[in-house]
Amino acid sequence: MWDIDTFFDQGIYFVLAFFALLLLLVPLALRLTFQHRAKLFPRSVPFEELPAKVQEFMRPRVEAIALWGFDLVAYLNLGAASSGTEAFMALLSNPHTKEWANVSFVVSPRKSRGYMEFVTHCSEEVQVDTNTSTSATAPAPVLFPMPNHHVFRFPQVDDVFTLYRVHRTLVQENTNGNRPVLPPRGQEVAELQRRFERFGPSQQARGYMYLEPPGKFYRLTWKGAVVGGWRSIWPIPVARNLWLKRRSAAILRRIGVTE
Repeated sequence: MWDIDTFFDQGIYFVLAFFALLLLLVPLALRLTFQHRAKLFPRSVPFEELPAKVQEFMRPRVEAIALWGFDLVAYLNLGAASSGTEAFMALLSNPHTKEWANVSFVVSPRKSRGYMEFVTHCSEEVQVDTNTSTSATAPAPVLFPMPNHHVFRFPQVDDVFTLYRVHRTLVQENTNGNRPVLPPRGQEVAELQRRFERFGPSQQARGYMYLEPPGKFYRLTWKGAVVGGWRSIWPIPVARNLWLKRRSAAILRRIGVTE
């Protein structure tokens, strides 16, 4: 005779066993496969040589950002920073406000998406990034944010003026009066490269990554694999995205931006 209580108990055991297996296998798979380049070599490319979908995304946004005093530095092929991704960037800087802007397009096996970003870099300890990236274009769960770098994501914002207005407000609230800095003209790409390459050592210092001989890639430690892997298992990504949406919506309402 069919016993619904026994069936229910067996179902519970199966679900628990499945999640226990995920908790073991996902970190193991990440540790075996994930790698992060120790050095990046941004390559300046003519606009015409960018892939067609990258051109289509970048052109109107770069033109809109330029209206706010930003000068185009270069179109860059960033290559592959992490496993299975390729990135392109239009890098801009504003010599008057000492701010950065970029329009980036990330190609990954799952989905290709682009976003806009404003960056105010005051020092190694103080930086504010405001962008329109979604969970698909944001750093993977295994890439942990750097301390004291304030990153705000507003995927619901689709125009340059609104994003820049929000960014300037967040800079005033989070930099404690520190003044932004830009490198000398002609050194912008080198500074971008330096900022990218400080990420690996920061992760290593916190125990998430280690530099694999002969020094080309950072790999995950067991700590990084476990924490990053568990962050990517349902329902954590759903809860994280919901929290980010509510946080960004609350900030926009406080600033007076209607979604």
